[in-house]
Amino acid sequence: MKQILLATTALVMTAGVAAAEISFSGYAEMGVVGGGDNAPLPAGRDTNETQFHNDFNLKVTATSETDTGLAFGVSVEISKDEGDSNGNFTADNEAAFISGAFGTLTMGEIDGAMDWAMTENIGNPGSIGDDETTHAGYFGAFGDGKYDNQIARYDYSFGDFGVAVSAELDDDEDGASTNYAVGAKWNGDFGGFGMGAGIAYQSFETAGTGLGSQGAALVGGDVELLGVSLTGDFNNGFVAGIAYTDISSDLQDGNHLGLSAGFTTGAFQIGANYGVFDMDAQDKVKGYGIAAAYDLGGGLKLHGGYGDSDFGGGDDDDNETYSVGVSMSF
Repeated sequence: MKQILLATTALVMTAGVAAAEISFSGYAEMGVVGGGDNAPLPAGRDTNETQFHNDFNLKVTATSETDTGLAFGVSVEISKDEGDSNGNFTADNEAAFISGAFGTLTMGEIDGAMDWAMTENIGNPGSIGDDETTHAGYFGAFGDGKYDNQIARYDYSFGDFGVAVSAELDDDEDGASTNYAVGAKWNGDFGGFGMGAGIAYQSFETAGTGLGSQGAALVGGDVELLGVSLTGDFNNGFVAGIAYTDISSDLQDGNHLGLSAGFTTGAFQIGANYGVFDMDAQDKVKGYGIAAAYDLGGGLKLHGGYGDSDFGGGDDDDNETYSVGVSMSF
């Protein structure tokens, strides 16, 4: 089948004004997903029965620059809905930014300062079913998306260091809450050994929502997160990381521990992660995920993924998911 490339289009403005550029890129998946039926469904799935899976994303990015060197731009993804709504398209992950010597201000459906600073899953090649990031022990977005998922973040980098602050506002007329976060990160190299570190704090108010994709339950009240992460790159294809988050809330306190590692050799890549929520008022909620990929070249990859969740209530509360298929990048 002939490959169709999504071309990059450059729009050149009048003389004396910096050029604007609009680019397009595409991503697609197809394969089979499935799993157990005795636990909450992973995000984006209408059932855990074995079923066909396909997904498509078209990303549009527009950037330009002022005469004084101020960069600005916008990006958006046009995505096909998953589940039963086959063929319905929506706009997602929209964001706009302004950047200069002062740093970068970004607003939209983006990472807050805590997610920006922390590395919760290193060495992950991905799977078409996201099995390795939807198990009960995974803590990925931290406190982002608790309100309208429209986040404003300012970040500034100097050398190997970076700092950021962010806020997400509560649009509910009955609420006057703000989800805010601050974070800092650092990356360095020690004689061929790469090391990274992140530290962050986030505060928000939640009503009837929990933490993680399927993890610890928090129903009502103020929540504070304080986290730190460390990563290592051994420069032989192996990477590893650890992330720890202290959780304080009006309902219960606790913590989350996440471990991750990955290995790449030639066209083959494999990654695994494990996480556990240890909260005062409930059993430990934990899980692990594995993902592997093989690069066939030209943007085509083979993928396999597996996720296992343990909700702490016995075998009947465990859940497994899996997926196999291919991804295509254009």
